[in-house]
Amino acid sequence: MYVNGERRKVLRARDDRGAWVLQVEGLNSRNAAEALRGSLIEALDADVRRNDEESFFVHELIGLDVVTSAGERLGKLVDVLQPGSNDVYVVSGEPGELLVPAIGTVVLAIDLPAGVMTITPLTRWLDEAK
Repeated sequence: MYVNGERRKVLRARDDRGAWVLQVEGLNSRNAAEALRGSLIEALDADVRRNDEESFFVHELIGLDVVTSAGERLGKLVDVLQPGSNDVYVVSGEPGELLVPAIGTVVLAIDLPAGVMTITPLTRWLDEAK
């Protein structure tokens, strides 16, 4: 990982009630770690373990073409909102702006290599967007 642009090795990591506790090379005391509070922490995508094969980074989703299961093009995914229990995908296109809940009954497939997300929209979404 990188802390403020400086490469640091993670020696150990553990989940502590939804927050991660890390032992980082070169930080040998709590005071040293506290001095980095608020610092930018970055990692290469390839170095981050995903929860499962259906986990995606937001930057991977932005720009995907969004189509219905019937093949109708709805537009591009332009933003991902994270209001609480599930993410919401903001799709902008010809029908207008659509807010798509990121749940399995709506999002059928995400094909990153093809650049396409397939969804099953509720009919009223398309009516409201017009």
